[in-house]
This record gives sequence, C-alpha cells and structure tokens, in this order.
Amino acid sequence: MNDFIGKVNDCISHHNLLTPSSRVIVALSGGADSVALLVALHDLGYDCIAAHCDFHLRGEESERDRRYAESVAAEYASCYREIHFDVDSYKKAHGVSTEMACRDLRYDWFRTLSEEYGGISVAVAHHHDDNIETMLLNLLRGTGITGLTGMKYRNGIFLRPMLDCRRKEIERFLEERQIGFMTDSTNLISDVKRNKLRNIILPALRDEFPDADKGLSTTLHNMCDTASLLESLVEKVSSQYINESVIDIDRIITEAEEAPTLLYEILKRYGFNATHVSDIISAQRSSTRSGKRFFSLSHAATLSRGKLYIREIKTIDSDIEIKIDLSAPATLPEWLEIEHIGRDQFKPDRTGNTLYLDPSALEGNPEFMLRHRRDGDRINPFGMKGSRLINDIFSDAKLNDDSKDATWLLTRNGVILWIVGMRASSHFAVTPESTAIIALRLRP
Repeated sequence: MNDFIGKVNDCISHHNLLTPSSRVIVALSGGADSVALLVALHDLGYDCIAAHCDFHLRGEESERDRRYAESVAAEYASCYREIHFDVDSYKKAHGVSTEMACRDLRYDWFRTLSEEYGGISVAVAHHHDDNIETMLLNLLRGTGITGLTGMKYRNGIFLRPMLDCRRKEIERFLEERQIGFMTDSTNLISDVKRNKLRNIILPALRDEFPDADKGLSTTLHNMCDTASLLESLVEKVSSQYINESVIDIDRIITEAEEAPTLLYEILKRYGFNATHVSDIISAQRSSTRSGKRFFSLSHAATLSRGKLYIREIKTIDSDIEIKIDLSAPATLPEWLEIEHIGRDQFKPDRTGNTLYLDPSALEGNPEFMLRHRRDGDRINPFGMKGSRLINDIFSDAKLNDDSKDATWLLTRNGVILWIVGMRASSHFAVTPESTAIIALRLRP
C-alpha cells in the first residue's frame, strides 16, 4: 500500500472514522488536498459521493475548477453532486465576510446532502499543515487550551482522514500517480492572516528551526491530551453545581477553587466568553442581580436567586445585547477581528465590511454592544448629513425581514456606529489627524 494511502487508512482505523466499504460524501474543490482525499478513499474501497461547491468568485477560474472536479469525480466517485451559490446575497443578509459566507453555505449544504443520503459522513481534506496553522492562528489571537488542540478528526458528521498527512506527502502522492489538480490563485496572495502565516511566516520559521514542525506537532498532541483530561475533570467537578440547564452560581463562587475558570469551562459550550463570566460573577455579587440577562450568539442566561438559567436562542431576539471590549480581542465573536493600524495602512472601505475608528472612541470607558435592530433605530451614515432609519437602509438593500432581523448593529453607549457588513456611521470617523487607527472588520 502506498505510504500516503496507508497513513489515511491508519487514521481512519485508529479514530474509527468509517466502516469498511461504507458510503461517504467527499468535499471536492479540485485542489490538491481534496483530489488526493477522493483518490485515497476510492482506492481504500469506500463508495464516494463527490460534492463540489461553485461560489462564482473567481470568474473563469471557478468554472475551470468545477469542470476539473466533475472529471475527477467521473473516475473516482460513484456519484457527483454540485451546487452554485450567490455569496454576495448571503453576505448582505447575514453581515459576514466572504470567507465566513462560503464556509456557512458549504457546510450547510454538506449537512443537507448527508441527510439526503441517510446521515452518512462527510470527509473534508484538512491536513497536518492546516492543523498547525489553525493552532498558531488561535495562539496569536489569544486562546486557552482548547484553541491549541487544532481541528478534530471527527466533528459530528464531518471527518478529517488526512489530518496526519503533510502537504508535501499529498503533492508527492499526486505526482507519483500523475494526477493533476487545480490551484486557487487567491491562496498565493498573502492578504489575509492564514495566507501570511502559510506563505511567509511558517517558511521562515522552518528555515531558522528545521525541527519546527516536529515541535509544533508534539505541542498539538500534548494539548489534545491535556484538553481531554481537563474536560473530564471539569465534567466531574461541575456536575455537583449543575441540574440540567440550571447552574448554581452562588455555590460555585462560594465553594469552588478558581471559580471564574470553572464557570468559564462550564459556560463556553454555550458560546459565552471570559467577559460574560466576569459580568455574571459581578452581577451575582451585587445587590441588583436578580433578573439580569446575558447573551451569547446562541444562548441566553438569566440570573435569579443565585442560579443561572440557560436557554438556547431559537429565534432572533431584539433584546439580545452582546457586550464586547475593543481592548480585549478575546471578547469579540469569531467573525470579527480588530487591529490597530498606522495612518499609512488606512484604506477606506466602502463595502461596509470594515469599521475604522479614531482612538478617541475608547475614551471614557465606553460600553460597546452588538445587537439586532429595534423600532426607530437610526444611524448617522458616514459621508451624509443627518441621520437615517436603519429600516430604510435595509429596504434600500432589498433585505427581507429575516435578513433585517439577523443583521448585527454595533453600538457605543447606545449610539449606533456600524451596521455590520453594510454601513459605518460618521461618529469617531478617521480624520487627517488620526494616527493609531482602530480597524474592526469582518474576519476574512
């Protein structure tokens, strides 16, 4: 058996990813990684359904990739499926970046396909080098143990059979088999953080430290073991403070060692961050704590008589307010990132995907919130005199009611600064005198 295929087979066996000869959906872009994955699974005897997403973002290059994916699937898959997406419409409706829009659309379709075929697994082509990049990106953004564990071999229906394979092994395998692949030209442009890490920083690191990959890989596996141990210990300790979705905050604060850390480990599964935990503990210790509510992107928590009641948010709630701290990037949701840039790096963004602020926006310890629209909301659009109703701006963009409800607004002390992904306000705008500019943008 070829060394590369052997590695894929060992990964599948060791992590119980697939049963022999079973049917599996394979995400097929036409690039080297996905082509190698499809060929390997085919050679190992799995019944492969190749699934290709066409986002129409790169003109003829996108069509080239689609044609090639279809031709490869004809040889190595029993069935070929493809779908075409309108990424711009999704971005406007949900206020997300291009990368996040593509990810959401892709994975939602894969879930739908899985259900169509009876709940079968979906194999994606992430490999060892991708995992190292993910770990380092999380480290640079600020993270805990879980963020240093990288990607999982299995995450629900999604499988990563190549997570132990290096990119150079993948390319060598395709070269030996004389199998071609398509190259996404955007991956060669070092304009986003992952590409900078992949194309500039990691090659330089490997030049200076020849054993860098070995050390990073060891760290990754050590963190996985540590996270697994921590999870089991937290589960054991926290069980005495939890009854279904009700958490005894009063007892945790009174009895538990490192109460904030324990509470964070309990609440992070519901999407709450360290700032939420701090606010919850402060509210519990105050005299006006009862009835106080806290929101993550997916759950609401209500504090009452020393207990925290957790519920899932199943519909858009106009009362949701997510507190963020622009001086603490860890408090931002995963789809937002912040950067402090110099005047020479400032490039006005008319797409609405980036909010540039003068540093004076941070003066006076202001409160920044993310929330959804409410009746009567107005914004002072940048470049215009006076204010406009948020709903009028939504109507001009031809958003439907669901999209209007789902769009996020950023406020400072109650004043709307940004319709996320659409329009910035004139408040705290960058001026010729601005120096250390704050750039808050949808994560690419």
